[in-house]
Amino acid sequence: MATPLQLQQPLTDGGIRSVNFFNGRLLASNDLSREQTARRQSDWRLGLAIGDGVAFGYEVDPDTLQSTPSAPVLRITAGLAINRLGQTLRLTNDVSVALTRSYSAIGASCIFTNCVPLAGGTYVAGAGLYLLTAAPAETSEGRAATNGLNPANVRCNTDATVEAVQFRLLAIDRKLYADLDPAASQFRNRFAYRCFGIDEGNASLADPWQSDPATYGLIDALRTQGLDDADVPLAVVSWSAAGVQFIDMWAARRAVIEPDGMFALSFVTRRRRLVEAVAMCAQFQEHLADLLSASTSPQTVVATDYFRYLPPFGMVPEQSLPLRGFDEATFFAGFARRPPPDSQQSTEFIDARLMSALYQQALQHAPTDTTSKEFIWVYRPWQNVQAMALGQRVQPMSIFASGQLPNVAQARFDMARFDFSNYAACCGSS
Repeated sequence: MATPLQLQQPLTDGGIRSVNFFNGRLLASNDLSREQTARRQSDWRLGLAIGDGVAFGYEVDPDTLQSTPSAPVLRITAGLAINRLGQTLRLTNDVSVALTRSYSAIGASCIFTNCVPLAGGTYVAGAGLYLLTAAPAETSEGRAATNGLNPANVRCNTDATVEAVQFRLLAIDRKLYADLDPAASQFRNRFAYRCFGIDEGNASLADPWQSDPATYGLIDALRTQGLDDADVPLAVVSWSAAGVQFIDMWAARRAVIEPDGMFALSFVTRRRRLVEAVAMCAQFQEHLADLLSASTSPQTVVATDYFRYLPPFGMVPEQSLPLRGFDEATFFAGFARRPPPDSQQSTEFIDARLMSALYQQALQHAPTDTTSKEFIWVYRPWQNVQAMALGQRVQPMSIFASGQLPNVAQARFDMARFDFSNYAACCGSS
């Protein structure tokens, strides 16, 4: 049995060891390397306190100028991310990254090789689903002058060591989504919610005391299949023989998640769920924008054809030629909502100034399973409708929110126009 630690007794295990400099000490290159290592360890501990994820930037899109179906190229914007080890990954300029690697790139430059060993991930040259990540890399730069007294110095006279960034593409094992059909119209949505841990979340509802997993979701599952703690997930890439089918950033990407003191009840209390709710909303908007771009008749799109799950909050652009968009009645067909289809009032109005507050409140709620016939709120900002009525060229829109929220479409005197107010249904005569 270990002897108990005494109060105020220094505990040196895991301590940062810096070189003690003093006049007369003989210094070697190893001493300065130790000092650099101590500085890095201090920085990494600060990164651990901040949390891991993408701080800003690192947005992924196809590079339409350089991509071909057989050799896709992605465009990644400048940004800053922190990995699970506390290391910061700074990308100072937008870059284009080829998903296939030429022979000349392998081993010729440290940018596309694992200078710092990472767990073995599969680099690709074919079709499938893949996870794009950013990870730290290290390379050398320039040559430094030497005194010439030791011939061995000439072989290692690198001027600078550069802490750089590399991008990795890891194959996602088909077994992790074997029950999902990649050809189905709902596949992208259902795969994204597999990453959000929808199955584990639903399982915890009945008994959160015993069904509270320490890890959950497909991204966590990849931690044992090549995804290293040094990696920061950026996007899921669907790649077939016809080229890149979609890039889903928010299925994998997360904002910086600071460490949480709650070790239990993850689906109730942890900050991670709030960060994932933000990702759900962003993933929906990205997916919806891709649908609008790809569809020749977006006004015929029905939400349930493409979305098994809806986030707790979303905005849907509606068609008003020449502006393209969706049709509210068609898009939300099959949903329980107010007003009912036989109502004389065609929609419920909301003050646009409440949208931000509604969004923040909605983040506290769970996504909606579209197969459950669960009620959702659907609103239109009265300012948007009024601008259209006045002939202004604006994009009409609908807003939806989880039915678990209270109704915010209450009429308020002197705060809404008469034509854009909401009215209670008649209760009949007494």
